[in-house]
Amino acid sequence: MKKRKSYGSCLIALSLMIALTACNPKSTDTKAADTANKSSAKTDVSAAVTWAETNGLNKTETVDELYSKAKQEGKVVVYSQSSRIKDVKATFEAKYPGIKVEAFNMSTNDIVEKVIREQTAGIYNADVIFVKDASGAVTTELTTKKLVHKYIPKDLSEKMVEPYKSNSSGLVPYFSLRAIFYNTDVYKTSPVTNWWDLTMPEWKGKVLMNDPIDSADMMDLFLAMIQHSDEMKQAYKEKFGKDIVLEGTENASYEFIKRFLKNDPVLMKSSDEVVEAVGVSTQGKPPIGIGASSKLRDVIEKKLSIAATYDVLPKISVVGPSYLYVADKAPNVNAAKLMIRYMAGEADGKSDGFKPFNVMGSWSTRTDNGRTDQPSIDKLKVWNYDSDYFYKNFVKFREFWLKMQ
Repeated sequence: MKKRKSYGSCLIALSLMIALTACNPKSTDTKAADTANKSSAKTDVSAAVTWAETNGLNKTETVDELYSKAKQEGKVVVYSQSSRIKDVKATFEAKYPGIKVEAFNMSTNDIVEKVIREQTAGIYNADVIFVKDASGAVTTELTTKKLVHKYIPKDLSEKMVEPYKSNSSGLVPYFSLRAIFYNTDVYKTSPVTNWWDLTMPEWKGKVLMNDPIDSADMMDLFLAMIQHSDEMKQAYKEKFGKDIVLEGTENASYEFIKRFLKNDPVLMKSSDEVVEAVGVSTQGKPPIGIGASSKLRDVIEKKLSIAATYDVLPKISVVGPSYLYVADKAPNVNAAKLMIRYMAGEADGKSDGFKPFNVMGSWSTRTDNGRTDQPSIDKLKVWNYDSDYFYKNFVKFREFWLKMQ
């Protein structure tokens, strides 16, 4: 049984429960089932598409044109997965007088639930939705059903790299990762170079992380490993010099997870707790942590002795894109478009709306405003985000994880 820092809720958030209901007709979570069924019944995709076209979500308008219309609307409502939206609110209201920002900071899972419940009830309150995909729940439950809409003006997209330039469900201003952190007072370089290192006796009880049952980002990392089990198999051979022998599991990735859990990882409530525990440790051999790469901004703010490794076999992590969408039937659609442009850096890439997110451990999807103090996008060895695979397989992983505890 692995050690826990915090027990937290073992119930998965509604956005993931919707998928569970679809995969398991006998689910007793009737609340989640009702929400999913009502959402499917009342979502008129063709009407939503028409609304998006009528309101110019496929057009590129100037900032002056949008500001003139947005002032008549007077406000913009943002559901945000990041607390840094408060910084965006301050600079946006200063730049665009006459437009008030109503910002709500929630988890992605809570945003999915709120959007579904509101639109099911015919309530259209949100204008901008700022989320991660939460194991494919956003793509499957919001994007595909047109509860949210893609808005990527041409003068922004032409500065973006693929696949975000032309093959994305929404505008992705940046992405982050789940990274391995280590204490730089003790280690001059990362003590972990292969994910299989974490199954070794020296790391027993010394790996801090979020529980994937409560963290979609952490779950996505394990799902990416499972999707690429052939790579995990090869990484095992490179670590131990021999082929892996499975012990009651179906592939190398599930075997890794099984052995990792036997090594007693410590489950924390948040990435903040993870990096702080790693960065201030006074132990002779401090723990390492797995957490949000964007927490590297805490190195300066909180004077932590931490760094993240970018050289781990077979891959560092899976890409974690952050998406900006216009909510269906947004009451302040012009202000929504103006806000999305602002948060995405505007045409020149220099707007204050992007600055709160342009931190260490986050990677801009544009060619003109990325950081130079970390590896560039083309140098990152990462797995791509596969929302369809993650959505179809998270229940299986979840059941395995709970069984192994």
